[in-house]
Amino acid sequence: MKSISIYALTRKQNIACLSRLEHQLSGREKPLKIRTWELNSMRAFVDHLEEHMPEVYRLRFFYSFQIPRLGKEFDLLQVKEKQIVNIELKSGAVSGDAIRRQLIQNRYYLSVLGRPIRSYTYISSEDRLVRLTNHDNLVDADWDRLCEELKEPGKDEPGDLEDCFRAEWYLISPLTQPERFLQKEYFLTAQQKDIERQILKKVRAERSGYYSFSGLPGTGKTLLLYDIAMKLSGRQKVCMIHCGTSGEEWKKLHERLRRILWMSDREITEETGFEDYGAVFVDEAHLLSEEPLKRIIRAAGTRPVIFSSDCEDQLSPEEADRSAKNELEKLPGIQLFRLTNRIRTNVELSSFIQNLMHLPDRKTTRHFPNVTVLYANDEREAENLMLDAGEHGFQILSRQEDNGKTMDRLAVLLDEKYYYDENRYLRSQAHTVRTLFYRLNGAKEKLMIIVKENAPVYERVLELL
Repeated sequence: MKSISIYALTRKQNIACLSRLEHQLSGREKPLKIRTWELNSMRAFVDHLEEHMPEVYRLRFFYSFQIPRLGKEFDLLQVKEKQIVNIELKSGAVSGDAIRRQLIQNRYYLSVLGRPIRSYTYISSEDRLVRLTNHDNLVDADWDRLCEELKEPGKDEPGDLEDCFRAEWYLISPLTQPERFLQKEYFLTAQQKDIERQILKKVRAERSGYYSFSGLPGTGKTLLLYDIAMKLSGRQKVCMIHCGTSGEEWKKLHERLRRILWMSDREITEETGFEDYGAVFVDEAHLLSEEPLKRIIRAAGTRPVIFSSDCEDQLSPEEADRSAKNELEKLPGIQLFRLTNRIRTNVELSSFIQNLMHLPDRKTTRHFPNVTVLYANDEREAENLMLDAGEHGFQILSRQEDNGKTMDRLAVLLDEKYYYDENRYLRSQAHTVRTLFYRLNGAKEKLMIIVKENAPVYERVLELL
C-alpha cells in the first residue's frame, strides 16, 4: 500500500468513483469501502488545512492503513524520514479518555519505526483538533502548528508501508517476556479483543460456564488467556493450570502475580478443590488426557472454566491425542472460539509446516523463500550440514527440552525413521511427530530441514517448495 493525496480524494464526486480512485492510488490489494461520515470528516479536515497552508495538494498520507495480521488501523499517517504524523478522524462526540487511549496505543505501534511521533485527533462534529503531548496529556491543538509539522522537510516513505512492520514484534509471550507482560507492554489484536469481550461479558453476568479458544502456535492464545485472567483477578483470586512439561518455566512470572495461583495439571487430584477461586484457567489443554480433564471439571464445580489449546488438525489422528478435545466439545453450553491470525509465528513458515505435517492434495502455489531443504546420505554428511547451518546462525534442535522455544533460525533433522502414511500424514517409527510439530513452530524467520538417508521424504518435501 502506498501513500496518496487526500486532497485528490476529497474532491466532490461519486463515492463509488472515489473508492476506485483510492484503490488505484494506494495500490491496496482489495478496494476500500469508503464510509460517508469518514469522507465528510476528512473533507472538513482538508478544508481547515487549506486555510493555513496553500499547498495541501502536495501532502501524502497512508489512508486507512492496517498493520498486517493485527487488524490495527490508522486513519491518516504521514511517514517521513525524520518523523511520523498520525491523525485520527472522528465524526461524533467521543470522550477525551477514549481519544487519549487510542493515540497512546497508536504511538506504541508506530514506535517500532524509531521516529518522533506527532499524534492528533480531529472531531468534525465539534470542529475541534486535539493532540497528545509527550506526557500523555490531551490538549487542544493549533492548526498552524499541525501544518508546520506536516511541512517538515524530508522525503515521504517511498515504498509499501506494510514492509516496515512485523506483526510478531507486538505479540509478546508471557512465558518468554514476563517483564513486558507485567508492565503491560502489549495490546491485543482485534480478534483477541472480540473473543475476550464475549467471554468476559458472559462470565461477569453468569459467574459460570465453559469457554475454549484454540488456534495454531503463534496466534497469541496464552497471552489472551493471561489477559483475561488478569482482568478477572482484579476482584477475586483465580487459578491458572499449566499442562505438559513447561510448568516450571512459569515460576518467574507467577512470583509477581499475587492473585493468580499457578499449578500443574499433574497436581490435580480427586481431593483438589477451588473454593477460594472465582475462575479456573487451563493453558495447553490439548496436552490433557481424558481423566485429568474430568478431574479439573469436577474440582472447578460451577465456576467458569476457560481453556486454551493448540489446533493439531495437521497431525495424524494416531499422533495427536484428541480425547481432551472431544471431551471439551461435550461440555454443556461450552462456547468455542478459533484464533486464526498467526502473529508471533511467521505466516510463510507456518504454512509450510502445516503442509509438511499433512501433505496437501494439490500442489501448493505458495513460495517458501525462507525454507531450505538439504539431503545427507549418511551420518557424517548430516553432521557436516548441521555444523554449516550452525555457522550461519541456525540453532539445531534435537532435544526434547527445546520443545516450544522460539528462535530466529531453526534447523531440524529428519532421519530415515520418518515416512508419510497412506493418508499423507508425516509419521515416524521412532519419534513423536507431535513434538516435531511444536519444535518447527518455534522458528521465527528461517527454517532448514536436513533429511538423512530418506529419499522418499526428501522428494515429497522438495515438491512442497
